[in-house]
Amino acid sequence: MLLMKESEMERRTEKISPPPPPKAGRTKRETAPTARERKHKVGKEVKLQEPHKGKERMKDKEAGEEHSNADKKEVPSTVINVDSVRQRTNRESEELLGLLESEWHEEALKPQSLGVCELLLIIAALATIIFFFPISVWFCVKILREHERAVVFRLGHLLQRKPRGPGLLFYLPFLDICHKVDIRLKMLKVPSHSVVTKDLVCTEASAVCYYRIENVSVCYSSLAGVPAVLQALVQVSVREVLAHHNFASILQNRSEVAHQIQVALDSIACRWGIKVERAELEDLCLPPELQQNFAVEAEAKRRAQIKVIAAEGERAACEALNASIASLSDSPLAIQLRLLQLLHTLRSDQPTVLLNIPSNFLNQPFQLADTSSSSNQNQPTGDISEEMAKDSSMM
Repeated sequence: MLLMKESEMERRTEKISPPPPPKAGRTKRETAPTARERKHKVGKEVKLQEPHKGKERMKDKEAGEEHSNADKKEVPSTVINVDSVRQRTNRESEELLGLLESEWHEEALKPQSLGVCELLLIIAALATIIFFFPISVWFCVKILREHERAVVFRLGHLLQRKPRGPGLLFYLPFLDICHKVDIRLKMLKVPSHSVVTKDLVCTEASAVCYYRIENVSVCYSSLAGVPAVLQALVQVSVREVLAHHNFASILQNRSEVAHQIQVALDSIACRWGIKVERAELEDLCLPPELQQNFAVEAEAKRRAQIKVIAAEGERAACEALNASIASLSDSPLAIQLRLLQLLHTLRSDQPTVLLNIPSNFLNQPFQLADTSSSSNQNQPTGDISEEMAKDSSMM
């Protein structure tokens, strides 16, 4: 063993290469730097580091400014409507409460453990079914359609949380009670009932509600009569929603009011497993006072429209008359032609009337106009008034 170790050591020493020989020539000893040289080096390092740090600071400032500008752009100034936010939060909280209550109902409907007597009765019923097998099958099977679900109560307890169907349903004829429930969309008409609006207008409103049963087990085990309960709920919801609106806004924004009624109904009905698809205001009966006021307002608007149309017609007639005067003032022959047309119309309308027209009738209007204008310029106002008085006395 010792010989083997010595041979291995010799091989390892042979493999290791010898150190390189020292370089020829004089080797200068590195002298330690003096205090001045140290200060000079430190100053250079500081001077070299200062501009680098300054650039880094400038870059950091620019990055911070860009980040602040981006934040300002990303967060625009907004105005929040507090009432709308409160209404949304109230609706969401009502919907959440409804969902929680429906879950509690489902948890309460969990199957409970059966007693000894109940187990014995079930065993006896199964034994009789097996004993009368060919005949008993017809009494133990029901067929459920696509739009039907079944709720099975065994000895008073709900058999399963989820309803059964569609298809074949097997049940024990003496112990189980099956109730078929239609899950199709149904319509409920709510009769007219008195409603008071925000502006204290008492009116009567009737509504229509479209609903379907979503959770059959919860609905059938919670409510005795779905239509009666839903009708009362629709009446209450309509009164609550219309109490926050004026009568004019209800007439103008009927679809929005109907949507609010539907949301209010759905938030309450979902607790009982009912889904309200749509709700609408069918009819709004106006009180006699409002009918009279609306009739007076409509009559006033109609009269104002008639006056506007008459004024527009008079303006158009005046414009046409001014245009005809401007066109006839340049040509006296056109005036004479117009007079002849007037005489022809008078003759055709009243043929028994005799008109003694002189030969120079067509030239008289111009002469009379000239003489009247000259006499008005020369004659004083007092003479004119005296002549008018004489003419009136003669008449």
